[in-house]
Amino acid sequence: MGIEFEGLPINDHARIFLNKKGQSENLDLGKIRMALLTVFVPKHKTESSDTNKFRKEIVFTDKTNYSSVKYLVIKDKKNSIYNALCLIYLIGAGETRKLFQDYYKTKTTTKNCNVLKLEVQSSQQYLEFFCLGIVRNNIDKIIECIHSPKFDLFTDKLPSPFTSNHDNKYDLSPMLQLYEKDIPWKEYMDCYERAEHFFAIKEYFKAKQVLCELEETAVLRLPVVESLNKKIKAQEYEIKEAWDYIQKKLN
Repeated sequence: MGIEFEGLPINDHARIFLNKKGQSENLDLGKIRMALLTVFVPKHKTESSDTNKFRKEIVFTDKTNYSSVKYLVIKDKKNSIYNALCLIYLIGAGETRKLFQDYYKTKTTTKNCNVLKLEVQSSQQYLEFFCLGIVRNNIDKIIECIHSPKFDLFTDKLPSPFTSNHDNKYDLSPMLQLYEKDIPWKEYMDCYERAEHFFAIKEYFKAKQVLCELEETAVLRLPVVESLNKKIKAQEYEIKEAWDYIQKKLN
């Protein structure tokens, strides 16, 4: 019985998952391409190793044209590429490969897949995760899926760790900017904390000024900034309502 394919190689599926506008043909994957190869393409000397068994469930190596080998995704396994992208961002390519290996070994047993790296990563990348709105709850949901007997890492989709797009819980597009630019997370955090300080002492105008500066200089959207802006607007609205009520009573 022949193997069926989704019709696209690994990189093409990745382009679709990473580009929320759907115009994925010319999308440059950059470093992400190498990360995916690390996860799904074994080195020749270890190709028959037990550690590579999971890859055969997901990818078929098409060598009909030896000058241009293609790694085709097997039918119904394209979400493995999406899941790999989620995990690559959170724990890196090498650890993602290990997680896929362990998941394959434990999926037919009662033993849980080893997700220790995911459990500790939120503290190691605190600044970056905080600025992007990635909270412990996001990572917990991903861990919960991996451990759930109702979830299949090879065919189902993990929730995106990013919260910047509430209309699309599978949005991975922020990864493109994160992998291609050196982002000054410490500077962003310092600026945000200034705004948070002004918010705490009820100097909302100054807080908004700082957040505006941060939005103008940041190379990507920062959900944490949007969240604080919403809090400021809510407080200003409450103050206005209270003032209007007092004026009404006095008149």
